[in-house]
Amino acid sequence: MSLATPVMITTRARPRGGRGARADARRAMISTVGRTSGGTTAERFSTLGGRARALVGRTGERRTMRMRAVVKDARAGTERGGGGRDGGDKGRGEGRGDEGDERGDEYVVDVDYPDWVPEFLRFNREDLATVLLTFAVSLGFRHFIAEPRYIPSLSMYPVFDVGDRLIAEKLTYRFKRDPAVGDVVIFNPPNEGKTKSVSREVFIKRVVAVEGDVVQVKRGELYVNGVSRGKELKLEPIQYQYGPFTVPKGDVFVMGDNRNNSFDSHVWGPLPKERIIGRATVKYWPPNKIGGLPSYAAASIGAPALND
Repeated sequence: MSLATPVMITTRARPRGGRGARADARRAMISTVGRTSGGTTAERFSTLGGRARALVGRTGERRTMRMRAVVKDARAGTERGGGGRDGGDKGRGEGRGDEGDERGDEYVVDVDYPDWVPEFLRFNREDLATVLLTFAVSLGFRHFIAEPRYIPSLSMYPVFDVGDRLIAEKLTYRFKRDPAVGDVVIFNPPNEGKTKSVSREVFIKRVVAVEGDVVQVKRGELYVNGVSRGKELKLEPIQYQYGPFTVPKGDVFVMGDNRNNSFDSHVWGPLPKERIIGRATVKYWPPNKIGGLPSYAAASIGAPALND
């Protein structure tokens, strides 16, 4: 018996998956039966069964793939969440590190200062050691090597004016030689006689004679050992008389270049060499006067002899 007449069977729609998938397979099988012609019934149903099993298999594969995709998305979301947590932890860690850095940048004073010490003077141990070392080096340099000085009066004019600044070095008289004629020296006056009250002050004068020399001022000129100093570096002719005087051993005779306005050896006597602090070598202020000092010896060349 052949099936020549199409057979149409309708069924109610069911949800997909599970029983719904099997119902789809049955509908497809029955629909296929209605469209098939020829062959035996057994053959046709055998063919329809194979196709139904293939359809059900494909449906199951699609469901499995969908489930795998859902699981994969869930795992990815979990990893992203974990990464976010890790990132959050990392961010919090970095934040804590920044806070630590900020705390590390804070200036920590590890010295117990008295209450009367201002805040800006409260250094920690490292900075305090640096300040003390710098101060010690500065004092050592000033005491043993050189020191700056300024000119407070006109006693050395015209070579030095009020406000001029100079460098006085201290190595020459310590290691090389004694003070010589023409040297400009800074010193503390003798702690006796007319200079006792100012013995702690610092004077600046020029050495005009050394031990054994005979000093005399006559006719407006300075004579040493009977020889005039000539033009020297003085401002004007001397307006007083002095000497003759022989400079004692261990002393020098000092005078200001502004002879008539200088409190020097012609007033209070010779200067012991141990009272000398250093030798002026260069002017550094004002800028237009920067440089060495003029030569006293060159100004005294060709001076006439003293004729009584």
